[in-house]
Order: sequence, then structure tokens, then C-alpha cells
Amino acid sequence: MSSVFAQTLRSHRTGLAAASLGLFLMSLIIVYTFDALGGASQLSDLYDSLPDIFAAMFRAQGGFGATLTSYVALDYRHPVYVIAAMSFVLSLASGSAAREVERGTALMLLAAPIARWRYLAAKVGALSAGVAIIAAMAWLGSLAGALLTGVAGNLDNATLLLAQLNAAALHLAAGAIAVLLSSGSSDGGKTVAWTAGILTAMYFVDFISVIWSPMEPLAPFGLFYYFDPLAVAVGGSTVWRDVGVLLAVAVVGFALALVRFHRRDITR
Repeated sequence: MSSVFAQTLRSHRTGLAAASLGLFLMSLIIVYTFDALGGASQLSDLYDSLPDIFAAMFRAQGGFGATLTSYVALDYRHPVYVIAAMSFVLSLASGSAAREVERGTALMLLAAPIARWRYLAAKVGALSAGVAIIAAMAWLGSLAGALLTGVAGNLDNATLLLAQLNAAALHLAAGAIAVLLSSGSSDGGKTVAWTAGILTAMYFVDFISVIWSPMEPLAPFGLFYYFDPLAVAVGGSTVWRDVGVLLAVAVVGFALALVRFHRRDITR
């Protein structure tokens, strides 16, 4: 089991390093841009002039906030942040079973022998470790930026850590969907495509629901409804509910994947 865990992380080390380093640098740079954009007073005026569609993208219909902490947290929901982390999640999770079956390596690994549940649990463990590393690096980037610019006293690191916990829960829930689809597939490419399509649809519904009321009842059925780092920063968040829902989705998804993988035929 430990060898599968290590081999999985090793085979995805390039993607993990790229996503982690990229988000670290992006978080660091964002802190630098706070003063460049005029600080709290100028940002408040800027946000007031932005169209509603921009607020919908960041779920900021209740206000953007004008502190350094809210400014950094706002960017945690930027599409670049989400896509960078999701690229690693989809690569590892979608191939957790499907790509190994497609290549024939699953047959060799399971002939070791290793129980199927241990094999898939190792893959889920590697995914969880990768998600934790990415979240930690994004948070450390914000901390490093604050220290380098001398504004560490204005940044609430505990709040940003909580926002990254929300992000990590989102990525685990998305990974659970990918692992569930992968557990019954023998085509890694199709698994990536299906998972990406589901997540894109969820993001679209979440975005539209903010600006078009008929879509509001559908929003809670998507994962992104429970990802609101800005709300964490401005103090009106239901973050523990959101994290709980996302982790529940992840646990159920991984459990169903274990059952599905245990019952399937390992054929290409």
C-alpha cells in the first residue's frame, strides 16, 4: 500500500510541483499588488464601480471588503487558482483506476498481491496529500508576500488558513467525483473529460445563480456553492458548514468508488 502511495506521488511530482509553486508565487504577488492598486480606500472605490457579473464570479454580492485579508481571500476564488489546483486533482484522481487499467499496470499491481481497497485507498491518500501540499503552499505564499512587503501585521493568517481549508475540501470533493468515475472506467481520457464537464457545469450554475434568480434553487447541488473564501475573510461565513458538506461529498464519493472498484472486472 505504501509503495502504491509513493509511486503515485512520484509519478505526479511534476504536476504537483508546478501547481504548488505556481500558486505560491501567485499568492505572493497578489500581496504586492495591494498597495500598487491604492490600498484599502482605492480598492473600495474600485469595487463599487465594478459590474455585478464581476461580483458574481467571486460570490461577492454581499460586498468585497477592503482589507488586505479580504483582498487576498478574494483572489483564492479566482479561476486561475481553481484551475491550477484542479489540474493536479483531475490528473491524479481520474487516472487512479482508469488509466492504470488502460495501461495494464493495475493487473500487475493487484497481482502483488494487494487488496483492491488498499490499492485505491493508497491512490486516495496520495490525492489527499497533494491537495494538502497545494493548499499549504498557497497559504505560505500569502504569508511570504506579507513578510516581504512589511504588512504581516495587517494580514490575518488564521483566516486565510481557514479559507485554504475550504479550498482543500473543495478539491477533495472534486477528486472524489473523479475517483468514482475512474473506478468503473478503463479509459483515463474519458474520465478526465466527464469530470471536467461535471465541474464546469457546477461552476457555471453557481455563477449564473448569483445573477439570475431562477437558477438559485440549483446552486446548492454544486460544489462551488460551498466554496466562499471571501465570506471567510469578511466574517459572515458558514465555512464550517461548507467544509463539512464538501468533506461529506468526498467521503461518500471515495466510499462508493471503493465499492465500485472492488466489484468491477479489471479489463481494458
